[in-house]
Amino acid sequence: MAHLRLNADDEGFLALPKEAALIFAGASGTETWIERESDRVVRIGIMAVATATEAEATLAVSIEIGGQTATGQDGPAMIETQLRASQAVQVLVKAGERLAFKAYPTANGAQVLRTVVWAGDLPGKPEATGPAQANGDGRQAEAPEMAR
Repeated sequence: MAHLRLNADDEGFLALPKEAALIFAGASGTETWIERESDRVVRIGIMAVATATEAEATLAVSIEIGGQTATGQDGPAMIETQLRASQAVQVLVKAGERLAFKAYPTANGAQVLRTVVWAGDLPGKPEATGPAQANGDGRQAEAPEMAR
């Protein structure tokens, strides 16, 4: 196995968005909650990097909220390839209510090197429409209903 470590490109990929606060950094992921004093639209994100240890390796990252899951994936990839996956969701956090969630990577034939979970309040007033999720390529797509 040539390189089971992060490189400069991986470090850049794992950089937090400007408005974000770090919730977790490690390999496994986290199960936690957030709350706000007033209604806020919050973006929750996960990013992970892994190295393929087998042919056809994949890396997925998932965010679970209220029984619904949003997932991003990279792969399949050849052995010794770096895999990078990210996913973000926007949710309305009601004033004084805890929003519980899980964010974690799933690797098949790959070793997870680092996982970063973050959250950031979006500027402005909460929107009346449902939440949206960002695809791994930054485009917006319809998300499952994740607001409570």
